[in-house]
Amino acid sequence: MSTKKKTKASLLRRSGFVIFLLVILGAIALIRITITHREIQDIADIDLPLIEVLTKIETNQLEQSILLERAIRYAQEKETVKLARVNFVISDSLFRDLAKRVDRDLLIADKQVTDAIETTDERAHLRTLKNLHLSLRKLEREHTDYENHALNVLLLLEQGDLENAILISYQVEKEEDAFNKRIEEALVRHEMFTETIVKVVEEDEILSRDTIVILTLAFVIVAIILAYAYSFRIWKPLEDIRVGAVKLGEGQLDTRVQLRGSTMTEDIVHSFNAMAERLQKAQKEIDNFVQFSYRTSHDLKAPLANVKSLLKMLDKDMIEANFNAVVNNATKSVEQLEDTVKALTKVNQLREDMKSEEEKLSFEEIAGGVITSLTTQVEEAGASIRMDFKECPVILYPKAHLQSIFQNLLTNSLKYRDPQKPLIVELQTATKNGQAFLTVKDNGLGFDSVKYHDNTFKPFQRFHSHETGSGLGLYILKTIIDFHKGSIKVKSLPQKGAHFSLRLN
Repeated sequence: MSTKKKTKASLLRRSGFVIFLLVILGAIALIRITITHREIQDIADIDLPLIEVLTKIETNQLEQSILLERAIRYAQEKETVKLARVNFVISDSLFRDLAKRVDRDLLIADKQVTDAIETTDERAHLRTLKNLHLSLRKLEREHTDYENHALNVLLLLEQGDLENAILISYQVEKEEDAFNKRIEEALVRHEMFTETIVKVVEEDEILSRDTIVILTLAFVIVAIILAYAYSFRIWKPLEDIRVGAVKLGEGQLDTRVQLRGSTMTEDIVHSFNAMAERLQKAQKEIDNFVQFSYRTSHDLKAPLANVKSLLKMLDKDMIEANFNAVVNNATKSVEQLEDTVKALTKVNQLREDMKSEEEKLSFEEIAGGVITSLTTQVEEAGASIRMDFKECPVILYPKAHLQSIFQNLLTNSLKYRDPQKPLIVELQTATKNGQAFLTVKDNGLGFDSVKYHDNTFKPFQRFHSHETGSGLGLYILKTIIDFHKGSIKVKSLPQKGAHFSLRLN
């Protein structure tokens, strides 16, 4: 995934998390507002209609008591007042009509409270509503007794039994007072219910407000922490890169930036480290090339000076024997120059071929081809070359590089063989952790690898003077191995042969 896509994905994740927190906060606030609205609606749905019906009951009850008193007075005036009987009948009719209204309103109030009991979830509300419901039931019973006694009074008055009617009316008045008192108690209980709900709603509203404030502060703090952490994860690697760039500019080419796990800067850190590695490698190649150039000029200077001095010795008075000696020495110097130039050409060719394409190669085929090209030297040395490539038979490698590795190692073994014993060369491959290893071991003259440790793979390094050579074989070998980020170790003692261990990749 590209840096742009990683950055976009990272920003989307963090923005999504903040939006998620805001949605949660909004949802909590909406839930609390909905609950509060529902509780207020419950108050409105129960409180107002019930107050209205209880007020109507109380008003009608008062009118009933007034009509009953009028009926008694009109009954007493039947004989003296002309319209008293008519007024009595009217009062009686109105009283009965109001009695029906009160009975109907009591049933309405009972149903309202019953419905409220069925819909409420709060225990405190339920307890208050049940007490109110009991009061209404008692009101119904008491009103029924009151009406029956009042209707009995009206019946006695109609029959002319004024004395008994008045006696019973005293009981009716007591029942009326009790009923009115019971209505007042019902209104008080309803007021208690309303106050309880309002108090709960107010407490819930305060709790909701405090909860939302606390959650808002918590979300803000979390957002600030996330923003700081996110900014730090971006800023710190960039600061490390800036410091690393300064160090690189000061020549500290081994500077690397440590990856801190941020997907935002991962590609930048990798790119910086890759650039630093290329710079270090380029500087190393430059240093090697400077050293190589110095050694080359040194190796070319000696044969050139020799040729120059030999040419000066050629004069007309030189005898033939001396002339032949000078020419022979000059020829050897030219041959040495030719070997050096060929070696330089080979090194330059190697540099051009460094980026050759990798391909799947067989160790046996490559080694066999190199041995075939060295058939004459192998036969002259009477060498026995043993190969064991079973553990790691193939490798992904540039063909020219693998051929050069075998060519240089086998050529050295053949060139610096021990004339006192048959030459044996052992080639073996192995694999470990996905890496290919090659070992080349011979029983030739060997050299002191401890003594020449620092100079073993330097250009123009020669360990034996009896054989001519450019001294670039091991240098070329090391150059190839370094290019593939491998390693090479050598163990050797004079007259004990040489043992090369190569990690090829």
